[in-house]
Amino acid sequence: MYVVTGASSGIGFATAMALAARNCEVIAVARNHERMAALKERFPQKVKVVATDLASATGIDLVHQATHSVKQIDGIVHAAGSLILLKPYEKFVASDSDALSHHLAVHVAAPITLNNVLRRKIKGARILYLDSFSANNLRKGWAEYSIIKAAAQMAARSAQAELKDSIVVRLFPGGVRTPLVEAVLESESQNETVELFRKMKLEGSLFEPEEVANYIGSLLLDATDEQLIMREYWDFSNSDDRIF
Repeated sequence: MYVVTGASSGIGFATAMALAARNCEVIAVARNHERMAALKERFPQKVKVVATDLASATGIDLVHQATHSVKQIDGIVHAAGSLILLKPYEKFVASDSDALSHHLAVHVAAPITLNNVLRRKIKGARILYLDSFSANNLRKGWAEYSIIKAAAQMAARSAQAELKDSIVVRLFPGGVRTPLVEAVLESESQNETVELFRKMKLEGSLFEPEEVANYIGSLLLDATDEQLIMREYWDFSNSDDRIF
């Protein structure tokens, strides 16, 4: 049984679909119940939908309750995100503190809390984080996103170092056609981050969520423990990392 967060769109939705298609039981978690209806409709016996906000204590508790009868969780895919819009640095530092707190709760606090709440059931599990190159390379004009993803990356690396009873996998999916990337592409901004994504779109180098989801399925279901622990992270855009 796998828990997939952010399962209403993008990589999260595609991953929940890919795992269910491979006969795995999936608890799909996201705020938007309507968007997850397609998962339940296609795989009624395999998918359980939990519509909730993981940024809240209630949301974490609902996921915990959904796993009540489950003795062993085989894996967690931390794919939940939030729409962090482009804005100049000076506007970011003066931004609404409630919005910033929510972003940090979704990207940083929720995975930590979920891992700890489910700690007795994830022994031997594979826990996958979607990492971001923005955590290592500043995106000018999108400082808020880079800073939040840097914090999220450190949280993932900490889990990798300290959750000794589980195998923690960090995956860099690269440029993927997700709702967040689509929002960047539709932006009227002319900064270099927007231009980079526009160039990737023109070159056809943006991946589809389904491509990344199938790879995630291979990491979780096909890879050996030895293969997973031999690398600190996996880069989907690097052909050398696609060994499955």
